Amino acid sequence: MILGGAVVVLVFTGFVWASHNKQFIRTFKKQYPAAFVITIILSSYFLISFFGGVMVFMFGITFPLLLMFIHASLRLRNIKNKLENKMEDVGLKKTPMGVVLDLLEQQEGSINKLADYLGKVKE
Repeated sequence: MILGGAVVVLVFTGFVWASHNKQFIRTFKKQYPAAFVITIILSSYFLISFFGGVMVFMFGITFPLLLMFIHASLRLRNIKNKLENKMEDVGLKKTPMGVVLDLLEQQEGSINKLADYLGKVKE
C-alpha cells in the first residue's frame, strides 16, 4: 500500500513539474484536462504493475477515489456549503481538493459543464 501511494505521488509530482516546464505538456493539459488525469492514473497503474502490485493499486488508490466521487455526488448543497464555495472562489480559503485541482489546472468551467451534464442525465 505504501509503494502504491508513493508511486502515485511521484507520478503526480512528475506530471505537474513537467506541465509547468514543458510547453507541449502544458497545452495538452489545457486542451484535454480529463485525458491528462487519466494519463496520470494509467501511468501509476503501469508502474505499480511493473512492481507486481496491481491489487495494491486497485484497492489502495482507485477505491478511495471511488469513495471520494460517491461522497461528492451525495453531499448536501446547503447555505454553509455555498458560503464556503464563495470564500474559496474569492481566495480566502483553500481546501485540499482545491489545491489538487489548481495543480492539475482543472478549470471550474469544465467541471461545471460535467456537473450540468450529469444533472441532465439524472432528469
